[in-house]
Amino acid sequence: MRCSGVVLAQRLGVSVALALAVVIGTWFSGKFVRESAARVTEIRSQERSASSARAQVAEQRAVLEGGDATFERLLADDAAEYGLAAPTIEMLAAPNPYALELDAPTVLAAGRSWSSTHLRITTVVEKVMYQQHGASVSASHSIARIENVGATPIAYFVRLSSAERGRCEVRGSRMHNAIALRVGETADVVVCAGGGSIRIDRVEVLELSEFSHRLVSQLPPRALGYDEVTANAHRPLPQVETCAALDAASLVQMMRDGAAGWADVVDFYARHDCRRYGFVPGYRHATAPLATLPVPTAGVPP
Repeated sequence: MRCSGVVLAQRLGVSVALALAVVIGTWFSGKFVRESAARVTEIRSQERSASSARAQVAEQRAVLEGGDATFERLLADDAAEYGLAAPTIEMLAAPNPYALELDAPTVLAAGRSWSSTHLRITTVVEKVMYQQHGASVSASHSIARIENVGATPIAYFVRLSSAERGRCEVRGSRMHNAIALRVGETADVVVCAGGGSIRIDRVEVLELSEFSHRLVSQLPPRALGYDEVTANAHRPLPQVETCAALDAASLVQMMRDGAAGWADVVDFYARHDCRRYGFVPGYRHATAPLATLPVPTAGVPP
């Protein structure tokens, strides 16, 4: 009996080992398939980006070689897409007034506001949905309600944080145009979970035409240094799509290195469609009418 029990135990052990080997083999096989599929997806994405970049360069060359007539035709096409009247090259080449409206920290408690010529920023505390440990949670958040109170559309940059907790990486969001606002338009920028005061460190504004408002709204927020939460919350007008092929990392690095400022990048793209043009290194916010558009060698390699 004892011998029979030992044999049975041995057989059972062998069966378990075989079953475990099959399970492990299946898991590793599936893991290999998953990793292979992910790699294929990554390669295809890179190929699409490279293809888009080549098409962008080819189109830029065609515009430059075609001169004003080609550029004006593209302006008309874009304006029709946005439902606007097409601007002339002279209108698009005119200066876009810039203002650094705040460069010293200002703290706003809930219910308090800060105002400038172009913006009013109010701290509100409201419930916002967000993800925590894989579950959707509704919790109070501090929110900066930013309103364009000026007379023209604007591009805006507002650096915000929680006065009590600093930068809050995990927080909810509300859909808004994170790049530009039309007259009277409001953006609810979620700052931090838990409520409390907000801290405003910097406010920059660039006045725009309606057409340029649409152009800059295409910019991905990551290209201007915003985090992933803000990037995912960016929702411009229905006719405006974010420029997926833009090299956001290079623009951010230029701004970090001091080779370009926020106003330089936005002013360039207030005149150039980011679906067709790469930023020109060395370009500066224009304080006088530009001599020509597009800017020569706009992103086109020699």
